[in-house]
Formats: sequence, structure tokens, C-alpha cells
Amino acid sequence: MPRKTQGLPGVALRGFGLVDLAVALAVLAILLYFLLDRVLYMQEVAEKTEVEETVRSINYGLRLEAASRIARGPDPGRLALEKDNPIKWLNAPPRNYVGEHEKAPGHAKPGYWYFQLQSRQLIYRPNRAERLRIEGMKEKELRFDVRRNGVSSQPRLVPHPAYVWFDDRTGGIR
Repeated sequence: MPRKTQGLPGVALRGFGLVDLAVALAVLAILLYFLLDRVLYMQEVAEKTEVEETVRSINYGLRLEAASRIARGPDPGRLALEKDNPIKWLNAPPRNYVGEHEKAPGHAKPGYWYFQLQSRQLIYRPNRAERLRIEGMKEKELRFDVRRNGVSSQPRLVPHPAYVWFDDRTGGIR
């Protein structure tokens, strides 16, 4: 027989039953799933933003170096900007840059940059890439070449091949 409360006549108190506990845990699990999904989504957005900012910084450094080379005049001992490591033109390398390598370093955690010596490309291996699509590639890595813009002949870091991250149809950096 249910116990009666002292202050409220006619109102019965019952305990928290197993069904109530199961429902509460199910609701909590669903909420945690959506929270975790949102956190992972935001981490990938942050990673994409960090990649875009790094590429913008490199493009700025490339423009400064190109202007400096024009001002100093030709030097036959200097590598063309298209063949040189573009990280050199930054004040400091990105915190997740692991250096120049012939192939992807196996010891590095995902979410790092490296310059591949053989292809002369700057490569980024993302940590979170669920929403990243790269034309013609199964492997999820962003590859960038230094190329000169046809009109102004300014060097730029260009994704090769083009990619789509979060259905952002820009093919890389704007």
C-alpha cells in the first residue's frame, strides 16, 4: 500500500522505479550522443579554420618574399618559389609542422603539416575529416603546390587536387 504524505492528504508517494531509471538513462544517453556529435563537428570546423588561416599566412609570406626578390634582383643560386618549401616564408612554422620528409612521417599524430621533398608539395593530414572530400583520392590528405597566378604572376599556395570540406564548394581557400 502506498504511503501517504503528511502534508498533503490524498497524495501518494512512490519511489523512483526501474522503468523511470531506464527512461532517464535513455534520455541522458541520447542527449550525450547529440552533445558528442556536436563537439566533434565543432572540432572539425575549428581544424578547417586553422588550415585556412595557415594557408592565408603562407600566401601572405609568399607575396612578401616575391616582392623582396623583385626588389633585390635575380639571384641564380636561389630556388624558384614554386620549388621551395613555403613554410620558410612564415615568421614561425605552424605548431603542428613536422618538417621536410620524403614520405609521410609515421610517428606523427593526425593533424599535422609536412613538406614532401620528392613532390615539392606542402601536405596536411587532418585529424577530423568526416566531411572532407578530395577529388580522385581515397587518402584524406590535403596537398598544396606553390603556383603563380596567371594575371598578376603572384605566387599562391593552391590545393592540388581540389577538395571540398563541409560542402564549401570553393575548392580550398578564397
